[in-house]
Amino acid sequence: MSDSKLEIPRVTASPQLSGEKLAELLSAISEAPDFVTAAKFMIAQLADILGARRALAITLDSPPQRLIVTAAVGFEGDALPTISLSTEDLSNPIVVSALSLHAVSCPGVAPVPEIPFGEWTAIPFPQPQFRGAPHLLTDAELDLVELEGCEVRTRSVVDRRRKLGHAPGGVVLIEASVDDQTLGAVMNAASLAGPVLARMAAVEEFRLSTGRLDQQREMLTAIVNSLPDPIVIINASHDIVVQNSRAEHLLSVGDKDSEGRRRAVEINNLLFTSHLSKAAMGSKETAGARELNLVDPDEGTDLLFEVLTHELGGQDGTHAGSTVSVLRDVTDLRRAANELERQVQRVRLAEIDAKRERDRLNLILENVADPILVTDDRSNIILMNKEAEQLFEADDSERWERAALVQANDTKFTTFISDFTISPATARREQMKLQIPDTGVELPVEVVSGKILNRRGEPLAIVSVLHDLTEQVENERLYEELKTSSSQLEDRIKAATADLAEQNTRLQWQSRELEKANRLKSEFLASMSHELRTPINALIGYASLMLDRIYGDLTPRQEEGLNRIQGAAQHLLALINDILDLAKIEAGRMPLHLDDVTLGDIMTEISQQIEPMVKKKNLTLNIELPSRDLTLHTDRTKVKQILLNLLSNAVKFTHQGGIWVTISRDEADLRFDVRDTGIGIRESDLDSIWEDFRQVDQSRTREFGGTGLGLSITRKLVDALGGHVFAESVYGKGSTFTVVLPITSIVRPDDPPRVVDEVPPPPPATR
Repeated sequence: MSDSKLEIPRVTASPQLSGEKLAELLSAISEAPDFVTAAKFMIAQLADILGARRALAITLDSPPQRLIVTAAVGFEGDALPTISLSTEDLSNPIVVSALSLHAVSCPGVAPVPEIPFGEWTAIPFPQPQFRGAPHLLTDAELDLVELEGCEVRTRSVVDRRRKLGHAPGGVVLIEASVDDQTLGAVMNAASLAGPVLARMAAVEEFRLSTGRLDQQREMLTAIVNSLPDPIVIINASHDIVVQNSRAEHLLSVGDKDSEGRRRAVEINNLLFTSHLSKAAMGSKETAGARELNLVDPDEGTDLLFEVLTHELGGQDGTHAGSTVSVLRDVTDLRRAANELERQVQRVRLAEIDAKRERDRLNLILENVADPILVTDDRSNIILMNKEAEQLFEADDSERWERAALVQANDTKFTTFISDFTISPATARREQMKLQIPDTGVELPVEVVSGKILNRRGEPLAIVSVLHDLTEQVENERLYEELKTSSSQLEDRIKAATADLAEQNTRLQWQSRELEKANRLKSEFLASMSHELRTPINALIGYASLMLDRIYGDLTPRQEEGLNRIQGAAQHLLALINDILDLAKIEAGRMPLHLDDVTLGDIMTEISQQIEPMVKKKNLTLNIELPSRDLTLHTDRTKVKQILLNLLSNAVKFTHQGGIWVTISRDEADLRFDVRDTGIGIRESDLDSIWEDFRQVDQSRTREFGGTGLGLSITRKLVDALGGHVFAESVYGKGSTFTVVLPITSIVRPDDPPRVVDEVPPPPPATR
């Protein structure tokens, strides 16, 4: 380099780097606005004191694996010399000076290629010890280092005690040769300035990190708030510490919010708190996604969420016990899943119909004497009957002469079909000569082809029939017959295609209508439950008051009319209760209220309620208990409703004889057998009696009335309690209904947490 040819003066005077001069230098460095300015000021002062024209500050990079230039003086422009030295390269004098905290001088005899100076002195400066810092070279390790053309200035005055608690920080590269006395003063100043520079670099890094963290936090906050799903972070005390805007919409209120919205938010907080309590008490086996019902504060509609909860906690134990919960709205997904299931059922039925049509088509093809081929829009044969296989299908194991004849037939037919495919015509007739592969005899045929088009007029397939022209007269007759068959086949395929399209349109329309009807039904039942029962209860109440002569005496005809009014109102109330019970069960809004009850108390209440019906029909009622003191942990109302439904059914369909209730138990279950001597049920109807709105006698003139919901509700209630129910019957002799319930019922995780108004036990159910 041109700089290496300059004559560098050797400094012999000791600079004044002690006392106030040194304090001013350190003070000026510490007051610099940033690390680069401080480093540049330090090397400028050292270069000025040593009379050097140029100087560099080379410091450890982050991570501390290389030494790079961070400041320079005496160079033209703002560009820094590009120097990058590995801390593993102990053959480089700059690296040795930085890692040993000893000065190194190179007089220019063997210049280092990376250094833009011919003669220079490297003055190291330390920094406070930190994790991952390169270790300082010991004297023994330093003795093993060989530097060609450079000298390690171990004889300079260096306080080795300064190495305690220090790590390599870098070097100041001065374009000058320094004597030992001056070098000691300069190294003393560098050793004091090094930690100051390191702390300034650490402060700058901390500020940059803080700025990046603030930006990341703002970005994460914006991301979380932009998510459509509510997100809630809860600490170990179950207090909400962070929630996004969607969660605030569901769980927080403002000063200007209406009373209705405040109540909805209060309900949401109660439901969410209950969910957190259950999740906290749940085991790891039950952890994962849970369902949670909330209320839309604006619309008042029900929302179904799938809650995904994860624990938070760093490696240092921070955020221990905190959890983040993501509430995924699955309301529409649940509705779509139900609708998709119905669509799948319809598609399966359509597939069965299509398979039936395909089998019918295959049967037609197999029973037609002439060769028939069906090709797609790319002229590939997709279907052919046995007669066509004899002309166009060859096995690899057969002799090559037959394979060659089959190939020739296929080429002729494919050429014909390719021309027909690109033509606008929908039908085509052409004669060609094929060969019978088995005998090699020439076979003149007439190919009659027709296109099967979709609704847009695009060809879906081509049906081709090959007529044998060997006997012209017979061929003409067969031609007319096959032409008719081809036309019928085309019509059937078109009809099947049009029917499938029409069914798809009808299914889509039915899907929308069913969704609309289901929504209207739910809204109607939710809004009209009390409105339907309140006037009927008023009718029953006032009729009872009049029958009790509260409003005065009654004539026999008035009393008879009131009795009929009261009976009809009670019957109507029973029908409405059945329908509302079914709606609540299907919507999952009839919760379980589990409590400890005795079997004797339940059966006493049931016998008292059913006894008037039994006496009215002159029947006998026998109840066998294993123990009246047997304690059940179950829903008392649901058990009574189940048994009353079965007993009222038995009374309703029994004209003479009696009813027997036999109760037995095993280790965990209780079995109720309700047997009667009634009309019985046919074996073919035993499965259908459990369906909604289903009675064995569906005629308009049936003998027994009712909604047909009693056994359906009974089965759903038994399932809710964790049991099962089944029936056995001999037609004309009687029936036996068996209910098996657990002695200790539990609330399943998918049961809704909220409590709604209970419906009174229904009157006698209907089969």
